[in-house]
Amino acid sequence: MRVKNFYEYLGPRGQKLHGYQRLYKGLRLRRKGFLTRSDAERNLRNAMNDVDARERGEVRCKPTTAQEALNIYRHNLEVRARDKGYQYGHNVKSSCKVLQEFVNLFGPNRLIRECTETDLREFYQILCFRKSLNRNSAGAFIGRIQGMLKAAQRSKPDLVNWPRPTLRVNRKPEFERRVVEDSEYVALVNILLNPPVASSRRNERNSLWRDAGDAAQLLRMTGARFNELLRIRLDQFKWSKGFVTLCATKTESERELPIWDCVRDVVQRRINDGVTDHEYLFPRAKTKTFDNAIARACRKAAKLAELNYGHANGFTCHSFRHTFVTRLMEATANDVALVMSYSGHRSMESFKVYLHPTQKGSILANQHIETVGHLLATFAGNQGTTGTSGTDGVDAKSLELKEVAL
Repeated sequence: MRVKNFYEYLGPRGQKLHGYQRLYKGLRLRRKGFLTRSDAERNLRNAMNDVDARERGEVRCKPTTAQEALNIYRHNLEVRARDKGYQYGHNVKSSCKVLQEFVNLFGPNRLIRECTETDLREFYQILCFRKSLNRNSAGAFIGRIQGMLKAAQRSKPDLVNWPRPTLRVNRKPEFERRVVEDSEYVALVNILLNPPVASSRRNERNSLWRDAGDAAQLLRMTGARFNELLRIRLDQFKWSKGFVTLCATKTESERELPIWDCVRDVVQRRINDGVTDHEYLFPRAKTKTFDNAIARACRKAAKLAELNYGHANGFTCHSFRHTFVTRLMEATANDVALVMSYSGHRSMESFKVYLHPTQKGSILANQHIETVGHLLATFAGNQGTTGTSGTDGVDAKSLELKEVAL
């Protein structure tokens, strides 16, 4: 009995619909619910092409839509957030809300390979006009959208050869990246370790500010990132071997630092005073909002000490990492390999962000340039050169001969 390829039938509302059924290479292909016969023919042709492709060993897949790309990226972030702190998971949810706005604007059912740089720039302009966002935040969201595109390209075979669009956005840091002066560091730590009398909840405040004071010292001494230090475990200190292992939650890499005497004193003091537990150096690290509490304590202490903390020209806790790298480069005569091993950087591009000019370097540079200014005067003879002072009656060649003779 011959099977009819295409047929018509009445839908539930009495409308005329089309369907097909066909036996092709041992497979029965059938589907219905098309509004026109041409739609049914097109779908049957694609189904037959898929059968031919499988026979040849080719992989044919459905093109990826914008909503599917976002779902892939959201799933990746949610899985990664399980190993992170509370703040990371909260940021994932907030970011995905903005990314969903981009998908809705672009079109959830549009193919993601149709996305261009113009679409990214248009959404960036929309974000820049929002009162609740500044250009830095808008640029960060554009970076996450490009991360979404990259995640989709890695997961979907139809995007393997896709020239993924990119958009470079000039982002200026909210707080100035600078070195913390010794006087600022001492003033902040002193007031954290010796807080003023509080009218209420005195013990709780003193305990939190003690944690913040010790954290500030260790940040300055180790150059650790804020989150990796606050959740450091006691078993990361290898006392017999003389080093501590820092686990970077940002890059998921580990590095080892010597347990310098100053670091040992702070840790041992906390252990002797009973402010640690059997697991964490800072027991409050088990709470989700510990990072915010420490940052808030530093901000209040800096205000009492009249320090320029958290402002355009001020510093933050992350500035101690900039200070550690810059001062250590100066102390080690620019031993880049050693300092990078301590800071945990993998590339010079990311490492150089933490290098800053110092006052000592500025003085040495000035002295060097001054000596360059005297070179022409030294070797120019009696009259010297315009703008410089001359020497007494010898030319450059005779000076050179006398120096060799000596």
